[in-house]
Amino acid sequence: MADQVKQIVDALSKEPFNKTFNIISFDNLEPLQLLQILNDVFTYIDTKNKMDLREELPEAMANRMLKFLSLLNYQPQCSLHEYQTGIITGDKGIVYQTLVWLLPRVDQLKTRAYLGQYLVRIDVPEEILQDEEVDQANTEYVELVEKFKEVHKSTEKLKNSKYTAADVKKDIAQMEQEYEQIQKTIERKKTRVETIPNLEELLGAARNLRREQERQASITEQKVSLKAAIQTSEAQCQRLLQQLREIKAATENMSVDKLMSKLEDEYRSTQYLVEEKLPKEVALKKKNCTSLQKVLLEPVVGDDDIDELQESAQELQAELNELHQQRLSRVDPGDEKLAMFRKQAMMIARKKDSLAEELKEYTNEWNAAEEELNRRKAEMKRSGAEEVLTGQEFKQYVSMIRNKGNVYKAKRAHMADLRAEKGVLSRTVDILQAQYEHVRETIHSPSIPVI
Repeated sequence: MADQVKQIVDALSKEPFNKTFNIISFDNLEPLQLLQILNDVFTYIDTKNKMDLREELPEAMANRMLKFLSLLNYQPQCSLHEYQTGIITGDKGIVYQTLVWLLPRVDQLKTRAYLGQYLVRIDVPEEILQDEEVDQANTEYVELVEKFKEVHKSTEKLKNSKYTAADVKKDIAQMEQEYEQIQKTIERKKTRVETIPNLEELLGAARNLRREQERQASITEQKVSLKAAIQTSEAQCQRLLQQLREIKAATENMSVDKLMSKLEDEYRSTQYLVEEKLPKEVALKKKNCTSLQKVLLEPVVGDDDIDELQESAQELQAELNELHQQRLSRVDPGDEKLAMFRKQAMMIARKKDSLAEELKEYTNEWNAAEEELNRRKAEMKRSGAEEVLTGQEFKQYVSMIRNKGNVYKAKRAHMADLRAEKGVLSRTVDILQAQYEHVRETIHSPSIPVI
């Protein structure tokens, strides 16, 4: 406690308190005087605490100080009831530990006290939030708190920035000059357009055009957002359809009994993981965490301590081996059978744990592969590529291609017959045309007498 008193006296002797205490005089202060000094520190942090403690009831004083310390995120080293009692009675230990925490960080706590009165969240019960007015008021309050945070951050950023008042005045003067130039430009434009006929109609048309352009921009944004939502919904729909097809394909040639048997196996494996394996793993993790915490709380271990612990571990292992040998020498035939059964049970339990680990690994691999497949499908869909078919869908696709191949072969044979028939008919037409020309020339020839 002497170190605490020295630390407090040194801090109080500096700005802004300038107290002239020494260790002896400060340690001889009355409880009310100690509490008044504590309240003076509170007053420096937040002027709302300025008051004479002789005019305040002890319970009200304790509640006010506790509320203020809670606002400053102070955590007492004792229970809340003990701390409240110590504040009321002016206990030196309570006051000293509070001053030791407050005095080195008073400037930081001033900012925290200022922000705390605006950032305190009000815990409203859910049943009260059912009222629309209360819910709306609470929402507005939360929004104002967030807005206050942003404004405060901007203010602090401006305070810490390199801009001085002269720079700000210079910027303001420059902006005023630009404003005057813009006003002059506007006046010139007004003078120029006043002589244009139908000015009001043109202005109305310009306003309508600007309004429609804004409306078009809004519609374009809505269109983009709706397209994104449609793509997301389509991807989700495709994923669900794929899952449905896989489930149908898996259960297509499966009877109800086989399906129920499969579901029961999955249920038993999941039940084992949830009720046996996972609780054991959680208990083991907690045990390891507890051990690590104990190690952290212990003093630093040196090389000599490690050597000593290793020797102790070797001795304990040797003693354990000796006890095991003694136990084996006293085993009767009945115990041998029991040991055999116990050994078999342990082997089965280890095999069960090993299978559970394999199941967990395969499940993780399955989930990772499914995520990778969905990601690749999404990439293919974005790039415009066709979707990869599953096993059942590929079989259906092959069957469809085979049927189309058969149809194609039949059509091709029919086309060959038609081409052959066309050739025959073309040759017949050529022969008939030649005969016709020959007959026509014979009829019109003058050397042939007319009968």
